[in-house]
Amino acid sequence: MRKVYRLIRQLGMTSKYKGYYYVAEAVMMSMELQDYPIKITKDIYPYLAKKFKSTPVNIEHDIRTVINVCWTANKETMDRIAGYPLRYRPTNSEFVDMLAYYLIQTELDAENAIEEAKKNLTACQNPIDVFEKISELQNPM
Repeated sequence: MRKVYRLIRQLGMTSKYKGYYYVAEAVMMSMELQDYPIKITKDIYPYLAKKFKSTPVNIEHDIRTVINVCWTANKETMDRIAGYPLRYRPTNSEFVDMLAYYLIQTELDAENAIEEAKKNLTACQNPIDVFEKISELQNPM
């Protein structure tokens, strides 16, 4: 969840908006259910409304507010996360999907880099050097 919050903050959003928490939860749901077709209006909004004791309409509005703030504050970062220049403000479902996909790809890229480093380091003579290098890759500062 920290990675989701960090990403949302990189877009210029803070926790003073209720939608900050709704977006984070929606992204986590999207990541966990990536293999299933989920609909934001039928699946995510009602779940979040129940969890946060709100209504689906309020959830939708608060997420849209987050997107508007991010669009205004940091469009360049949104373009980077999307992987292409955005020509219009993304819809709620596009925004959640964009963040979830970016985080999933980032995790996969990190795992692949660690595996590649492990392969390259197995030729080292000192096993402590290998352990330290892998630890550095897994826990960058």
